[in-house]
Amino acid sequence: MERENYYKMYPEYKFAIVKFQSKILTIEEAERINYEYKINPLYSQIEKLLVIIDEDSTPQFAIKDIDKLSSFYNNELQDNNHKDVVWLVSAPLITALAHIFMSHTNDNSQYCSTIVRAYELLKITMDYTIFEKLINEY
Repeated sequence: MERENYYKMYPEYKFAIVKFQSKILTIEEAERINYEYKINPLYSQIEKLLVIIDEDSTPQFAIKDIDKLSSFYNNELQDNNHKDVVWLVSAPLITALAHIFMSHTNDNSQYCSTIVRAYELLKITMDYTIFEKLINEY
């Protein structure tokens, strides 16, 4: 069964998760999730964002596509109040793409390879056990 990509917002924590977990990750799918996330009425309440790219996801794009990806990622559809954005990546190709991608973004992005480090980098005000539960909910 194919796992779907999704986002989930937790306005009570001013926190959101975007999770890419499909076997194949396309530019079109990344653009779709980005658009849906940014038009959500709760978007402007989010200050901390965790983007997870599952280690089993294979990107169907290359370094030459980074400009296209960053263009729609940087396009704000409403007020962006994100203070911290962390990309949780662990596969070598995805880590390399995340590193290059972040140099093309307008936000305060960092990346790491563990949930514990993501929690630390986000400086989030919820207990770690809640954080971990939210990440593993879907």
